[in-house]
Amino acid sequence: AYMDIDLSTNLDSFKPMIAPLITGDAGLVTGSRLMKQSRTTRGFKREFISRCYNRIIRTTMKTKFVDAQCGFKALRRDVAQKLLPHIKDTAWFFDTELLIKAEYNGYKIHEEPVEWIEDTDSRVDVVKTATEDIKGLSRVRQEYGQSSFGEMAAFGGLLPFTAIFYLWNLTINGMANSYYAAAAQAASTNWTAWLFGSLDAANFVSVDKPPISMMIMGLFGRLFGFSSWSMLLPHALAGIATVALVYLVVRRWYGARAGLIAGVVMALTPAAALMFRFNNPDSFLTLFLTASAYIFLRAFEGSRPVLWLSLAGLFTGLAFNTKMLQGLLLLPIMTIIYISFARPKFTTRMWHLGVAGIATIVSTFWWSILVWLTPAVNRPWVGSTSNNSIWSLIFGYNGFGRLLGDGGGPGGRPGGMMQMGAQAASQTASPATQAMTPPIGMMGGSFGVGGHGGGPGGVGFGDETGVLRIFNESFGPNIAWLIPVALISAGLVIWLLRRAPRHNKERIGVLLWLGWLLMHVAIFSMTSGTIHPYYVVAMAPAVAALVGIGAPYIWQAYTRRTKVAWILPLSIALTTILSIIMLGYSNYWPWLMWLVMIAGGVAAILTLLPLSQTKRLKQIILGLAITAGMAAPIIFSVSTVATAHSGSIPTAGPGASAMSNTNNESARAESTLVSFLLENRHGTTWLAAVNSANESAPIQLSSGQPVMAIGGFNGSDPTLTLSQFKQLVKQGKVRYYVVNSGQGKSGGPSGMGGPGSNSEILTWVKSAGSKVDYGGTQYTVYDLAAAA
Repeated sequence: AYMDIDLSTNLDSFKPMIAPLITGDAGLVTGSRLMKQSRTTRGFKREFISRCYNRIIRTTMKTKFVDAQCGFKALRRDVAQKLLPHIKDTAWFFDTELLIKAEYNGYKIHEEPVEWIEDTDSRVDVVKTATEDIKGLSRVRQEYGQSSFGEMAAFGGLLPFTAIFYLWNLTINGMANSYYAAAAQAASTNWTAWLFGSLDAANFVSVDKPPISMMIMGLFGRLFGFSSWSMLLPHALAGIATVALVYLVVRRWYGARAGLIAGVVMALTPAAALMFRFNNPDSFLTLFLTASAYIFLRAFEGSRPVLWLSLAGLFTGLAFNTKMLQGLLLLPIMTIIYISFARPKFTTRMWHLGVAGIATIVSTFWWSILVWLTPAVNRPWVGSTSNNSIWSLIFGYNGFGRLLGDGGGPGGRPGGMMQMGAQAASQTASPATQAMTPPIGMMGGSFGVGGHGGGPGGVGFGDETGVLRIFNESFGPNIAWLIPVALISAGLVIWLLRRAPRHNKERIGVLLWLGWLLMHVAIFSMTSGTIHPYYVVAMAPAVAALVGIGAPYIWQAYTRRTKVAWILPLSIALTTILSIIMLGYSNYWPWLMWLVMIAGGVAAILTLLPLSQTKRLKQIILGLAITAGMAAPIIFSVSTVATAHSGSIPTAGPGASAMSNTNNESARAESTLVSFLLENRHGTTWLAAVNSANESAPIQLSSGQPVMAIGGFNGSDPTLTLSQFKQLVKQGKVRYYVVNSGQGKSGGPSGMGGPGSNSEILTWVKSAGSKVDYGGTQYTVYDLAAAA
């Protein structure tokens, strides 16, 4: 037992305090000045500091005792023998550390209310003592695998920085991709459009992706009113959440330092700075994949693996219903890792995966089955398909079509069908056609890919396929700056853990992130269909995690002069060379290339010097290495945030906005056209009909009213026959047909009528409709009232 020498505590409390020790009801007893029965006399300053300090202890350490520093304590000898060797503090924090470690080790603590009177002549510096105690708490947290206060402060700084970075001047991107903006607007006003991902609120045709992204944007539009800010806000929040998850998942198994590095790299990846401020689905895809990885790794911690695996399957399903097959790329990696490295016996592992597989299937295909079972007359046409089939969208347009080049994104020639199944004639109608006959040639259907392949900028917009494609001019500046370090990190950690048990968690985590990275690199390298550089944002969590995990290992190997110390200069050299190559793709900021070259070169040379082990020189090497590796991606990310981006193919970096002459660059239609259509609507369902979303989106966003995009995304969807369109005109559901006068004179993606029936419709409109003067020159407007 011990007590403060100033005798502030009344000794009458001594016998009642030690009674639980004698009876064996407690292993440690302490006086308490903060219990209701206590009688404490002291000044406001000391009272305030004491209560705040003890509140901090209970909050940060999750302890139950009330007063940590009353100098009136006793403990049993056996408890003292076990605990005292582990108490490191020899000053005022001693008794706090003793209580915390006693409670953490399962010893019962009894608190006795005391009478305590402050010694006003005390020489104790209360503020200094409290400061030292806070440092002690931080140390104890680290001992028990928790973040120190410094690490908590770093994480607390990372999230606000990320929030400011992603939210600053968010509306500079306006409506971003007007195609998805129009769908988000529709989702914010019509629940059917919200459920099916319709392009317009009258549910004529859906967009070319599942609805999760549109659902989220639609809900924010309903909550805050639809605008650029409410539409882009959830994407920025998804970015903040992704950075937080990357930090948390890496920190959980590799420590706070590794987590912080991973979080910073994630936040400052140029592709992330682009897509977490844009309205394409890739932001939510990245978030759901990261959440799935985090939850999957929890299954290896021994508690409720089936639950964790099923939750990982749930988020995999959300990823699928955000961007279809790309959302499933992690699934084979996770399956192989669990079968190979989980602790339970093989049959138990398979049972776990079987249960989780059911959850994954339900989460993945619920919406697709809903679309498949819903009569075509009660839902929009499945956009970017030739036969109104959700399975064509999954496996054709958003599947093999992109991988093999038979179909894909905007800007290419029509054509290309993959004969993979049949679609019943009764499923080829949209709500607009009601019970009308399907278009000729769509019966007995083909697994229509939609045929929007090719386009500017090389094969599928990503230049030629090949193993180095990820480092080329299109992809490299978006993601590739630190890929060499990520791969070296993975290799180093796997080698260092080569003799670890099969179920070693650190190795399992590295294998997951490495599998994630290599799977995406392989798919993006071989894809000969439509692929856009911004797709690589889905790789960012894997790159960030591997860099965060591996950087401390690389630095430790160097500073300890192990036999793999050469990995640090190698990493610096490769990163510097790659940065110089990618900076050479553009003429922006020649000073940045020199900065990276000098910093990387000097750092690599210094690592080879005998004196490089001095503390000062180590700090210089570290600073130069960070400059060489992070200067370029930071500048590219800042430039991306400061630049307005719009259109369907945004890209990161200086001067980058959207590829010219692509779809959806404009989100505003001519005001005179909008005014004319609103004033002369005459109760029609659609404000106007146009050939494609490229024309419908600006009018719809400017007017707030549904516009019919007859050919869907780029004008090639065979949604209507000429007779069906005539019937809609006759029924008064559509009156005006609008053509952009500045576009080409032929059919196809130019907006002047797609292939087949869409071209026939335009021909009939020109012959049967009458041109009207709406007061502007950008469009040609045909009034079809007389043709009805």
